[in-house]
Amino acid sequence: MSHFLFFFSFNRRESIRNSSYICGVVEGFYGRPWTLDQRKHLYKRQNLLGLTTYVYAPKDDIKHRAAWREPYNEEEMSILRFMVDCATDNNVNFVYAISPGLDIRYSSEEEMKTLKKKLEQVQSAGCSSFAVLFDDIEVEMHDEDQRRFQSFAHAQVHVANTIFEHLKPKTFMFCPTEYCESRANPTLESSPYLNTIGENLAKEIHIMWTGPRVISRTLSVEHLARVGQVMRRRPLIWDNLHANDYDLKKVFMGPVKDRSVKIREFSSGLLSNPNGRYEADFVPFHCLSDWNAADRDYDPEKPSVENKELFNIDCNTETVYMPEVSITNAVTTWINEFAYPSGIANPQPPQLTADVAGFVPDRRTAVWLLDLPQTHGIIRPEPVPVEIPSKNIIQSAVPPEEPAPSELNSLAPDYSQPMETDEGIMEDEDESMITVDEDVVGPVVVSDLALSEEDVKQQRIALLTTFVEMFYLPFENGPRVQRLFKEYNWLMQNASVMRNKFQDIETLDPLQSEWLVKYDGVNEFLTNAIDMFFFVTQAINKTILSELTPYAFEVHGSCVVLIAVARWMMQGYSSDIRSDKIVEDCGSTEEKWIHYNGFVTETIRTLTIFENMEIFFNNKIFLPLCMFCFDIRPFTISDQEYISGMVSVMLTNNQELLLHRAASFADRNIIPFLASGAEHNFVCEKEDETGHKPVCYATAHSDGQVFKNHLISHKVQMKEKYKGLIDELMIGSTKLTEEYVEFLQNSQTPLDVEDWYPNVPEHIFEKYPSWVETYFGLDATDTYPMKKVLQVVAVTLAMNASNGYFISVAVDDVDRQKYFLELGLEDLGLSTCERFRLFGQTLCTLSPQTSSEG
Repeated sequence: MSHFLFFFSFNRRESIRNSSYICGVVEGFYGRPWTLDQRKHLYKRQNLLGLTTYVYAPKDDIKHRAAWREPYNEEEMSILRFMVDCATDNNVNFVYAISPGLDIRYSSEEEMKTLKKKLEQVQSAGCSSFAVLFDDIEVEMHDEDQRRFQSFAHAQVHVANTIFEHLKPKTFMFCPTEYCESRANPTLESSPYLNTIGENLAKEIHIMWTGPRVISRTLSVEHLARVGQVMRRRPLIWDNLHANDYDLKKVFMGPVKDRSVKIREFSSGLLSNPNGRYEADFVPFHCLSDWNAADRDYDPEKPSVENKELFNIDCNTETVYMPEVSITNAVTTWINEFAYPSGIANPQPPQLTADVAGFVPDRRTAVWLLDLPQTHGIIRPEPVPVEIPSKNIIQSAVPPEEPAPSELNSLAPDYSQPMETDEGIMEDEDESMITVDEDVVGPVVVSDLALSEEDVKQQRIALLTTFVEMFYLPFENGPRVQRLFKEYNWLMQNASVMRNKFQDIETLDPLQSEWLVKYDGVNEFLTNAIDMFFFVTQAINKTILSELTPYAFEVHGSCVVLIAVARWMMQGYSSDIRSDKIVEDCGSTEEKWIHYNGFVTETIRTLTIFENMEIFFNNKIFLPLCMFCFDIRPFTISDQEYISGMVSVMLTNNQELLLHRAASFADRNIIPFLASGAEHNFVCEKEDETGHKPVCYATAHSDGQVFKNHLISHKVQMKEKYKGLIDELMIGSTKLTEEYVEFLQNSQTPLDVEDWYPNVPEHIFEKYPSWVETYFGLDATDTYPMKKVLQVVAVTLAMNASNGYFISVAVDDVDRQKYFLELGLEDLGLSTCERFRLFGQTLCTLSPQTSSEG
């Protein structure tokens, strides 16, 4: 299979490259810096996109900031020289930034000599552009500095001007301590610091500026014009729109937005300080290229014929920037990278230790890459539910980003070793611009329907666009995600309409019809989002798999919960719930968006029916990554045999014993709940090449007292049914051995019916009125899905005004007891019979007047 490069317009690239406007990337985030391979890849990508500047400024790289005085050794200089050469070869201006502000003595001649010598060393590596950064530092000076300099600003100007005159650089940048309007003291126009910088700094030096805030929602012409007057020059924008170092659980893959193309006339350049996760920056970088190449902004008031779409831009024709179109163009290119084995090394790939099994129902086959190998998934046999020590299953559900070591050095030879690459990959090709020859791509047959190459391509575009919209921008979700939550809130507010039974479609009342239409739209989006999880986790590109899987994993779990609750409402079980907690505008002065935005956060806010729901959802119990797609749905009595099949995995081939265990399990765990009117019954299942498989389940009766009374007659029936077993230890024609009797006694359905259920003290029902039963294993296949099932049960119980629920666990089942405690349930003590330990959670439902934003 051969590869070829797919470029954007050569004219556009040349036009941007020859522009005097500085546009590119600043690696200026906190946390783990990028690797040498990632930077090398970045320069190639920048060249293709016409992004002509790269600023080396990783906050936690020790010799950039904390140990700025230390010179580089020979090996480090060799790597630095290679980076500069690689950038130059790709028409990228390499800017070396240093941050001496943490501890520099401004008045010391020795300090200035040290700084000059350090930058001379970098200059000897071929670097001709520099930056001195004084951001995020204390504003107090040492006594000797105060005696020499009139102010903090004068001291910094002295350092910057001295270095500028000494190095005579091609480009020189300066980042002030007051680098945004919210940090200007007392105001932008009246700040003595900024006015001193603007008046005294050499006019050729670019002054960096992040906008109204550290992370600015909007960069307007009016704002930048005001900044320019204070600085006596056009500011150089350091744009933190896509930075994620303040919340590593999030990434931002949306477009350049709320930055008019017109601001280029009022700024000397724009540098994107992006996500620390390099692979998450694909779409933002492409959108920045489109923004930089456009002549004007999209105007919805003008006829569509005047709004040219961006793709292969003809620079002789006026072009516009439209974020939605730019995303589509970027995603169309990004698809190819998923299929291309990457050689980019990661500083910290997550450990994917769970069951990496492919979820491949028929309709998903066409969505994935056409050349997907047959061994794309590892299907493991279902494990026997045995007791596993907690320490063996405790792992990170989403691998956290560890704090960067205090002595991190990304220029060290051993910082990151290149990943193995497949043979035949051309070293100099940019994987982001590679497509596959047409003779390799053919139609795919799915469910007897032949899909063309274009159909498959459009499905892939839809999946990746969904991914981008779920990780959009700090201030907002993508348009379709916003619409999803608006529709979902409407479903919750009008859920009781589905309690009205109907025989067929003709008997629906108008509100029910509207409800079902909105439900279909919600279900379609969420189902596609789950497909997206499969798409990402089966990527051939190891780097994409490593960096993006934790984020896809998080939203997959949220989507599953949302779908399950919606299905439950559709079946007519819910009362109306006021759920109006969507924050339409997160750009308040308190900058609430830092905590309140994002798909997962919006899911929690939407489902926060009780006060401690946020804690329950955000509780990071450490579980294995569940790498297969799973689904949660309500179940009925017709599913009892299917669900009971979970317990038929035994070390025996005796069918009588297998059938008995499944039947007795249903008699204990399923039938009494459904027969007594339980309305909160959910099964989690996965689907692979062998079909649907139940993974775990939970059933809940909202009124535990009613269920307790029902058990009296139910136990009488069960004792009669299993009388022969108890008296004669016979199952059909099989005489039970002592080992099998012991096995049954230790299972979740013991031999004696009296041992099936706990004797629950009356006081438990006062605070925890609902009775919940669960079944799950203690491995990667069960533990995380069980957490999501329990979230669904808790949400639906709260929606029907339950004040709390309890779960019983056998006293000798220590690991499951630890599991529920990790989830955040409270230990309620032993049952009266002392055979069970009870765990509960309060569900303090909110009144319509006490809407919460948490």
